[in-house]
Amino acid sequence: MTGKRREGTEEIRFKGVICGACGELFPRDRLDEDDWCEECGPRMQQRMRWWRHVIAALITLPFAVWVAIWLGRSPGLDFLPAYAWALPLVAAYYLGFRIGREVVKGYGRWRRGR
Repeated sequence: MTGKRREGTEEIRFKGVICGACGELFPRDRLDEDDWCEECGPRMQQRMRWWRHVIAALITLPFAVWVAIWLGRSPGLDFLPAYAWALPLVAAYYLGFRIGREVVKGYGRWRRGR
């Protein structure tokens, strides 16, 4: 009897996945890779497109200002040419872009829970 009850509980438990935007329960194959349903997916993708760049810029801009000030004030520390700082700035933008993705997804879940 406990074996049947356990099997039934596991079946109900893993039957569906909650959409990260609207909170409805859907089968796993009806959600995209971000766990959004067909109705919420386009709206959340559009929101993510814009805000990922905003968050990446907010992360990269202070670093770029710091690099510009640091290179201008310390002539003894210019061991790298100015163009060599482009790679760390691009890396900061990329990481900000990835962080922005998670922030947008988390904000959508947070709004749904309110």
